[in-house]
Amino acid sequence: MNDFEQSEDYVKDLKRKIKKEAEKISGNKIKESGALCKGGLSGSNTGTQSKNIYDFLSTAEQNSSIGVKPPSLEKLSFLRRAAYKRIIRFLFKALRVITLNQNQFNSSVLGILRNHTEVIHDFELKSSNDKTQFNTKLIENHVQLKELESKIYYLEKNIGYLKNYIIQLNQKIDSLPDESDIKVSAAINSEKIRKNEITSDVEKNNSDKDSLYVFLEDNLRGSREEIRELLKIYLPFLEKAGVGFKDSPILDIGCGRGEWLQLLKEKNLNATGIDINKIMVRTCRDMGLNAIEEEALSYLKTVKDSSMGAVTGFHIIEHYGFDHLISLFKELFRILKPGGLAILETPNPNNILVGSCNFYLDPTHNKPLPSLLVKLLLETRGFGNISIINLHPNKELSKIGEDTNSINLKILNDYFFGPQDYGIIGYKE
Repeated sequence: MNDFEQSEDYVKDLKRKIKKEAEKISGNKIKESGALCKGGLSGSNTGTQSKNIYDFLSTAEQNSSIGVKPPSLEKLSFLRRAAYKRIIRFLFKALRVITLNQNQFNSSVLGILRNHTEVIHDFELKSSNDKTQFNTKLIENHVQLKELESKIYYLEKNIGYLKNYIIQLNQKIDSLPDESDIKVSAAINSEKIRKNEITSDVEKNNSDKDSLYVFLEDNLRGSREEIRELLKIYLPFLEKAGVGFKDSPILDIGCGRGEWLQLLKEKNLNATGIDINKIMVRTCRDMGLNAIEEEALSYLKTVKDSSMGAVTGFHIIEHYGFDHLISLFKELFRILKPGGLAILETPNPNNILVGSCNFYLDPTHNKPLPSLLVKLLLETRGFGNISIINLHPNKELSKIGEDTNSINLKILNDYFFGPQDYGIIGYKE
């Protein structure tokens, strides 16, 4: 093979290398463009995409000048290197007419691409800053919304208290004597006047207590809807016993706001409630419920023997002292028909937080009553088939330790976050 043929082969090989490098650059460009379109301007890939684009532009700029830098001939012999230099110089001069404009075009395109890339990068930074500011503002608005919800909640509670206080004021206005009563009162001796003043003070004190207790009930007991849902657990016991009809009515002691009476009315069961709180009795009557204002034990003593199908009392027995409680259970057993049942619910002192703290949030509570004690007291009064239902654990905190095998941890969990109340059901057999 002569020198000319070798030169010709070298040129062909050079063209192949140039074509291969051009295809490689073109392929990288397509891949990078695809990745950019797929990733967009969001997420954590933005910085990586920008880096890839700048790397691509740098590579493209290095290969944009076609026909400017001759290939290296250091590995060839002196004679061949001298011959190839002449051929390459000739080819470069011949190609420069074509490549000059192409090089200018390549430089212009790359310059435009770099400018556009910088604009996109600036836009990405601005978008990221705007997103951060938006999220910060969103969090601030969320906090303000929570604060407003809390204020609204307490305002609603205070409105309820004011409504009750207005009812008390209206009752006082209604009880004011007219002119003729005043004249008659003027003739009453001083001793009787003094007694009336004492009685008036007691009634006023009781009236204020009624309003205060309703306020505490609204804030600590829970909403009417929540209490209704919790009390539904006892309905099957009444249904199974077949009570709540005209010949087996239900008596609810301490009916309060009437959630239980309302449930019984919806089930078409015959029920009457008693309570010493005037405001609560009036609330029940306003809802069309049967409610009587009277102290529980005094009322029970007026009820006939074996005349009731069921007697219920939710969060009432913890208000009584021991002697009063014994008398209450005795009267419950007396007025129940054979097969009738008593349903009672009270705070569970087996829960340490309830027994040591939450129980005393109600200042009218007497003492916590362990379920075993109540069961034994009911048995001594004649009740049988007694069952205890543990109720209302702390749904979130009571789950602590469930995923462990530690028996001690589960026991502690139950003592602190387990059932906060218990129900006890006894029958007159």
